[in-house]
Amino acid sequence: MQFLLARDLPPAGSIAAVIDFGRWVASWAPSGSPLLLLPAYAQIEQCRLQTAQGGVHPLWRREWAHEHTLAYTLAAFHNWFKTADPALRSVLDLSYLAYALWAGHQYVEAAEVFMAMDPYAAPEPWTSVPQRPPGPSGGEELMLRARRESLAYARSHTPAPDPADKPASASLTFPFLA
Repeated sequence: MQFLLARDLPPAGSIAAVIDFGRWVASWAPSGSPLLLLPAYAQIEQCRLQTAQGGVHPLWRREWAHEHTLAYTLAAFHNWFKTADPALRSVLDLSYLAYALWAGHQYVEAAEVFMAMDPYAAPEPWTSVPQRPPGPSGGEELMLRARRESLAYARSHTPAPDPADKPASASLTFPFLA
């Protein structure tokens, strides 16, 4: 993707190529492959470029809920997150997937990804998106808000757990990795 961004093209042409490349790779990536996350990485890169050029559309987050984008996000959830060996999933990839699911209003799935990351987190993509609060800890605040919202929604929209099962802790915080 960095090669496509480095080409001498107008910025819109570069990011369109990156998004197309990410979607193309995800269309043939095998189940269990982190390549299924490339569309999410491309969307965040689009946000970074728009920010550098003077601003991001105020409704940028809504793009994650569009059918096309959501289809790639859910494919990454079902065909990578649900099938890959948990020991091989990076915190950064999990963080991108959690953001994409949360921004796409897939809170139950996002909660599952947040719980898989416990007790870790990555600063990206949270520090690169426009809805983060201002200040040096804005990305962390946004991630914690997304986590709280997702876990609360999941608790209220999933069947009650079997009393024989141990409840998952929802009170952990995510220290950002240094």
